[in-house]
Amino acid sequence: TALEGQDPQQQQQYQPPELSMAAGEFLSIYSHPKEHGQWDAVASCFFLDTAPCIIDYIKAIYDMLKPNGILINFGPLLYHWSSPPIRPEDNSLEEYKNRHSNLDERYLTSVDMSWDDIREVLLRVGFVIEEERVGIPARYTADRTSMMTTEYHCVYCVARKK
Repeated sequence: TALEGQDPQQQQQYQPPELSMAAGEFLSIYSHPKEHGQWDAVASCFFLDTAPCIIDYIKAIYDMLKPNGILINFGPLLYHWSSPPIRPEDNSLEEYKNRHSNLDERYLTSVDMSWDDIREVLLRVGFVIEEERVGIPARYTADRTSMMTTEYHCVYCVARKK
């Protein structure tokens, strides 16, 4: 381990880093003011696109971070809250909403953003992009012995809070 070879006094002073992982709705937990400025880093994997509004997640992460804190993100832009398409027979937005009244309202108000749009949001919120790569292939729940796999083209970025 990392503590092997250290004298006992140094071992007693070691404090493992704090880690938080919670089941539940991200914003209800981490947008609370008690979380503001408390985190050195946020790492997300296959996560940002799960937001009903990705801008709200980015703002919450920015608020969570200490000055110079970093966001490390990897994942696709699949958008789990995408609404059903509007059809020609939907003569108005009200008809469309009535036809899908069984859905959570967030499905009908979600906006699917491109990486270029998300990058712009990150910058406007106050992040500086330090690294980014687009189109990284990644399998998700894949079985190498299966005849079928799902592969996503992902975005990797490191952004620092100004």
